[in-house]
Amino acid sequence: MRKNLDVFLARASLAIKIAVPAVVLSLSLTFLTSLQAETISQKQESKEDSKIETITVTAQKKEEDLQNVPISLSVFDSTDLEDLQVDSISDIAPFVPNLMIFDNGISGQTPPSIRGLSTDIDSNNSTMGLYVDGIPILTGIGFDEILLDVERVEVLKGPQGTLYGKNAEAGVINVITRTPSNDVTAGIGLELGEDSKRQYHFSTSGPIIKDKLFIGISGLHYEKDGYINNSFLGGNSDDREHNYGKIHLRSTPSDNFSISAIVSYLKYDDGGSNMGLGSNIEDREVTSGFQGYNHSSSTMGALKMDYEFSNYKFESITTARTFRFDAGGDWDFSPAVGSHSNNDSEYKKFSQEFRISSAGARFSWLAGIYGDGDRNNFKTKISASSSTRFVDRDFDGESIGAYVHTTWALTDSLSLISGLRYDLEEKSFVDDDLGVNLEEDFNEFSPKLSLQYRVNPAVMFYGSVTKGYQSGGFNSLAPEGSPLAYGEETLWSYEVGSKTSFFDGRIIFNTAIYYMDIDNMQVNTAVDSVQSYRSNAAKAASKGVEVEIRYNVTQALSLFASYGYNDTTFDSFSDDDGDYKGNTNPYTPKYNYNIGAQYRHQDGYYVRIDLNGYGKMYFDKANQFSRDAYQLINTKIGYETDHFDFYLYAKNLFDKEYDSDGYYSGYYTIYSPPREIGVNLTWRL
Repeated sequence: MRKNLDVFLARASLAIKIAVPAVVLSLSLTFLTSLQAETISQKQESKEDSKIETITVTAQKKEEDLQNVPISLSVFDSTDLEDLQVDSISDIAPFVPNLMIFDNGISGQTPPSIRGLSTDIDSNNSTMGLYVDGIPILTGIGFDEILLDVERVEVLKGPQGTLYGKNAEAGVINVITRTPSNDVTAGIGLELGEDSKRQYHFSTSGPIIKDKLFIGISGLHYEKDGYINNSFLGGNSDDREHNYGKIHLRSTPSDNFSISAIVSYLKYDDGGSNMGLGSNIEDREVTSGFQGYNHSSSTMGALKMDYEFSNYKFESITTARTFRFDAGGDWDFSPAVGSHSNNDSEYKKFSQEFRISSAGARFSWLAGIYGDGDRNNFKTKISASSSTRFVDRDFDGESIGAYVHTTWALTDSLSLISGLRYDLEEKSFVDDDLGVNLEEDFNEFSPKLSLQYRVNPAVMFYGSVTKGYQSGGFNSLAPEGSPLAYGEETLWSYEVGSKTSFFDGRIIFNTAIYYMDIDNMQVNTAVDSVQSYRSNAAKAASKGVEVEIRYNVTQALSLFASYGYNDTTFDSFSDDDGDYKGNTNPYTPKYNYNIGAQYRHQDGYYVRIDLNGYGKMYFDKANQFSRDAYQLINTKIGYETDHFDFYLYAKNLFDKEYDSDGYYSGYYTIYSPPREIGVNLTWRL
């Protein structure tokens, strides 16, 4: 009887896995293929109704129309984030040309890669800056943020050193929280999915004192069962759970003066990593005798003040952030104590920026001073069968930077954009056990020169020459006898691009072509087959293309497409293990793309389908280990009203496996998440 029941359940499970994706996809296609009649019936609709709305951005630290900004820029407003089912920074990457945020198996450790430049998770530097309401996150560790109650996310591609300084070498992500006002808003949401996924969120905002004092509050709870079986301890080894909350207070004492205070807290309560030894790829099974965990947390706060007088605007941004990395893992994935780690590290950053700007009919300018301080303590216990090693190291630093950025309209069509920044850093590295007490100074100029030519209100071309850099630093786990410090990585970027719109603003077509010459490249240099250290041992070149298209076919139907191609190879790089000239930089896919269609009817019917893909990517400088190209289909079907929405959604609809087999020189496999089908319910005031 029991055997028959097991057979029945197995067959039922298989039937569901086959039938559900087919049903979801067929429903989606039914909606989309029925649009021909709808399109015909809407031929008489006003062209103005189908025009793509203007998006105002602050990418260059002033308000501008997206189509007037002479840089490669992807923007997602609050509606986009909801439509794309974006919950965190990592979810955005598939929709941005030449951006990948790599899941290395542990929550809160998602190092970015952009335009062929990747971030080393063990360093305190990133090739891309993340700014959440002005709060800088410039390391691979903690490079993530929950996107709840967010007004807009801006992804700037290419060096942004003039306005953002260090570690904005190849790009910046800006997250802007929704501003509370006199309008009272409220909403709650429930999401249920496969593997016992449960997500609850709420947000509310409105006035405390009309016209003077406002508040916004939001919160989220997420939990989901893991998908890796621990056959030794039993159960799943990689369950996930986190909680998030944010408070935004805003005061406007006068019409020209405003103050905002934003505080958020994110707490993980996860199981172990979603990875295993390379030999267990098919089974997705481990035999760990030690249950991994991740109890990391992030606390962030920003105080922002804006004051406008005459033709000037003065701004002050004060920020503080603490990321505590509290995690343990079994890296031999066996019952034995072969390689265990317990990490209890803390990364603190404080920053202050003052800036003043003025906008005239022909000439506008922005000048600022930025300073920050880092207090990073790297603490871990590494256990093996015969020994236990304790590491306790401090990495501290202070920096100051000054910059100016100008825009000069030479004619009605031609503008010159220029900028210059100087940054000075002092960093220290202390390890009492090793008797190490080092101090290093780093400094860099970051110039920019750009020409912008507007053919007509719908067509703009630009070209730019920009310098970017990634700060120098220290090797946190340097092998004995290897260098403990490394210098700045610098590059010169040459870019041309266009921003155009057609058919009375119903099509937006933006492109960029770039070439980057990278010097003193920070790379992992081998000591032996296992150990390595960070050094400036390479030169490289990066070249690529980026395209983004949106077409509002009708007021209801929109089509989307984006594509990024990148080729980043070493011009020179060798160590004791070999010569890597001509090889591709690790963690940099050759391409990525998105093709999507969305239908939002005025009567409430909604459907969206997206195809996302990434090209082949190598995990090592020798290009021996790689992840193959893959593509995923996501879809969402629902019904929307003024106050209530209901959706059926599917992520990775056909349950595609795209494991990172070969991670860490072939030792490990990072397992890709399985398909997720679920429902989403939302209520709003």
